Amino acid sequence: MDGGAWFISIIVTLGLIVAFVLTFVPFCARWSAYRHSANIRIDLPARLERTVAARLMARSRGGSLGGLVFTAAAAVAFHFEIGVNNDSQLTSLFIIGSTFAGVAAGTAVAALTGSRAISADRPRVARARAVAVSDYLAPFELVGARIVVSAAVGVLLASTLFAAPGAGGSLFAIAFFAIFGALSLVFFEVASRRIVDLSQPAGSTAELVWDDAIRASALRDLVTAPLALGAYCLVFGIFGIAESSTHPAAITVSYVVGGVFALTGLAAAIYSVATRPQRYFVERLWPNLRASDIDLHADVA
Repeated sequence: MDGGAWFISIIVTLGLIVAFVLTFVPFCARWSAYRHSANIRIDLPARLERTVAARLMARSRGGSLGGLVFTAAAAVAFHFEIGVNNDSQLTSLFIIGSTFAGVAAGTAVAALTGSRAISADRPRVARARAVAVSDYLAPFELVGARIVVSAAVGVLLASTLFAAPGAGGSLFAIAFFAIFGALSLVFFEVASRRIVDLSQPAGSTAELVWDDAIRASALRDLVTAPLALGAYCLVFGIFGIAESSTHPAAITVSYVVGGVFALTGLAAAIYSVATRPQRYFVERLWPNLRASDIDLHADVA
């Protein structure tokens, strides 16, 4: 692995270590809770601040640890050439992709295993209907993850057909992201339903609303993994085929598909900013939510 790849690995590792340490800083936890409140445009009562902040920090902590593990694994794989080609021009991108995938995977595990109860010592407030995963995730995220992973598997199959002999490094990267993207999608499909099926003990409307907010955030963390892994597989597949293929037509098609993919990604980013998918659960489950429902000044029971 060259000096540039080592430099990126070290910088990313230091950044993840700092991020992990900051999850234990009370100010950062409080800031994270109120930043999330601003993002979803729902007031956070003071009595729920500590619980919400703790749950958000637990997921950030898991993401940092996952990123560290994946970054180290990628660096070791390239250094010892374990299934990868150390001369690949995609080394740095692979390491960054591995880091991002690790953050997504670690965040997902933390979201699934962390505590979800906000309050269990009050009379329970329940909603009038059953909920589903589709109530918490915007369609373009839920369906998009399935489409991206399916496309990634298709790119993997295409790369095995058109890649030149000896292109093991590129094929390893494509296979890595395609296989783990598919596994993370299966994990998401199972885990998301388990999260939604969990009970929601709450003693007030505010607690139920914020439990929905944490639940929606957890599901968005979970769906990030297959989206990220699938997207990186598409990137590696498109440029991997162009880099190693001996078929002129395959090279041309890969660049055309790469352009379409880039435009699609840009359109998705613009659509995400415009529609604010983090507020989708509010529109589905709390369309008539009022400021008085949050009850900011209620005393802690």
